[in-house]
Amino acid sequence: MKFSSLTHRIGGDGVDAWQVHYDALARLEAGEDIIVLSIGQETEEQTPARIVAAAVDSLRAGRHHYTPVSGNADLRRAVAAHHARRSGRQVAADNCAIFAGAQNALFAVAQCILEAGDEVIVIAPYYTTYPATFTAAGARLVSVAARADDEFQLDPDAVIKAMTARTRAVVINSPNNPLGVVYARARVEAIARACVERDIWLVCDDVYQELLTDQELAARGDPAAVPGAAAVCISVSSLSKSHRMTGWRLGWVIGPEELMRHLENLSMCMSYGLPAFIQDAAVAALAGGDAMARTIRRNLDRRRDLVRRCLNDAPGLKLFNAAGGMFVVLDLSGMKTAATTAATTGATAATTGATAATTAATLSARQFARGLLDNHRVAVLPCDGFGAGGERLLRLSLCVDDARLADACARIKAHAQSLQASSIEA
Repeated sequence: MKFSSLTHRIGGDGVDAWQVHYDALARLEAGEDIIVLSIGQETEEQTPARIVAAAVDSLRAGRHHYTPVSGNADLRRAVAAHHARRSGRQVAADNCAIFAGAQNALFAVAQCILEAGDEVIVIAPYYTTYPATFTAAGARLVSVAARADDEFQLDPDAVIKAMTARTRAVVINSPNNPLGVVYARARVEAIARACVERDIWLVCDDVYQELLTDQELAARGDPAAVPGAAAVCISVSSLSKSHRMTGWRLGWVIGPEELMRHLENLSMCMSYGLPAFIQDAAVAALAGGDAMARTIRRNLDRRRDLVRRCLNDAPGLKLFNAAGGMFVVLDLSGMKTAATTAATTGATAATTGATAATTAATLSARQFARGLLDNHRVAVLPCDGFGAGGERLLRLSLCVDDARLADACARIKAHAQSLQASSIEA
């Protein structure tokens, strides 16, 4: 049977990168002692009881019928107030639409602003689903690589240089996933001004912004505050990371009212609104302010320091230090491993067969992750599906308890030592 060209655009390396994670989950379910550091959720924590109680009370009150397609008015008001408090820029409920998580929101935005023949600029390394999300409508992905020697910061000159007459959107993710880099305010504002001048959308994936401190938020700024930028800026976020609500699937888009009308039309034929009891739980979550986000941030900071201490002297591994997000990234660029190749020459090969030549070879992130899972039962996410610059990077989640994380680090270090030892012997 024939499938649409969309099936090719939503496949590829971004999907393949998750195979180690899925294999780890299958082995964990089968009873193996697997430490899962390959996903950004606190799997050993629960959504706060008051939020769960709000959902239960809502269900018992009969709040399980159809809802407004763009989201309940009280939730949109709460999201708008939350965004205003976090960004310092006032927005209204009419500037907000509710979706089943930030991923769903990003996909919906892409469908409403991009089409075949358009170009969308993304900053690499980028989150693994970006290529499929932003090319599903037929647009072409233009990747601008952040440089390691610039601490993977956003390079506005490179982004602006990549803009053409076909550019319809620039996507920025700050703090960045996987690296955790918070892009400097002046650099983001330079891109915002360029987008205003050229009538280009600036899509901001702000999911991990929810975990930034007030001081970090002030330093980061809001690109939509640049004169004229409110007309081109789109912010996408959710409660997944900040309130331990990954499985609740509640996210939002904030942007111009005209975009909200188009998103409503898309939601009409895609989801037809979200459950009222989940929206009521979200209202309760937002009413609690930033207390839960601050708790999560403290845990992440402590565990980030733990990983640095445990892996600081791991052979061949370099830790990338950034304060944002829920991950630590390991750079494998200094690591080599033994590789065996066949060497054959003339009559010798004909009479004795191939001889084995063992050399030191470059190790890919996916090879390291596969060996770590198979030999030491730790799952990390290889970043070779995260665009240019991710081929030698591994993403480690900070979302397990401290003791479990320390155990995982010991296993990672042991794996690195075994690989280096084999390379030396070669």
